[in-house]
Amino acid sequence: MSDPMTAWQRLRAGNEMFFRPVRSQRHNFHEGAPLAAVFRCADAEVASEVVFGQSWGSLMDLSTWGHVVDTGVLGTLEHAVETYNVPLIVVLGHHNCSAMQAALRAWDTAEVPDGASRLAIEQALSSIVRRGSAADSVDAVSAAHIVSVGMSLLEKSPVVARRVDAGVCGIVCATTDHDGRIHPYATVGAVGEPGDSLLECV
Repeated sequence: MSDPMTAWQRLRAGNEMFFRPVRSQRHNFHEGAPLAAVFRCADAEVASEVVFGQSWGSLMDLSTWGHVVDTGVLGTLEHAVETYNVPLIVVLGHHNCSAMQAALRAWDTAEVPDGASRLAIEQALSSIVRRGSAADSVDAVSAAHIVSVGMSLLEKSPVVARRVDAGVCGIVCATTDHDGRIHPYATVGAVGEPGDSLLECV
């Protein structure tokens, strides 16, 4: 474990290594509006551009631990769909998520932690109840939670809901497995084939 100064020096040195070769390779950067907004868990190990095989800057990335939906998240997503006309929001969970591990422990023991992390656990527990899911594994809790989070965006943001209703924005709720492969659990809006229903849960 490093100290604050060592961590900052490592980041500064890394920036120098990044900046020099990248400066002459601007063609590798995405130009224009983001392709999608990805709402991911803060402790996911791999960047969204890597997961989806996209160029730098092609995705608007936002994250909280355990996908806590707060005003900051809603404001960022509304900015994405209104200002940049982003056509897709991806709620992306991941294998063996530590927040979902904590939620599963709380489900089993009826003990919720104190502090700000309590909100993440409470929202995940609410997802289990709302989805009627079996809380028998971390990945099952994660799947239920990301679907619940995706649906809650429609309830909590009239801006996002209007864009989805108009057919200009969709929502995909998915997780990555231990190999990094994407597993979609729900789609909302014009994401599937023409004529598909507004909401599809797998």
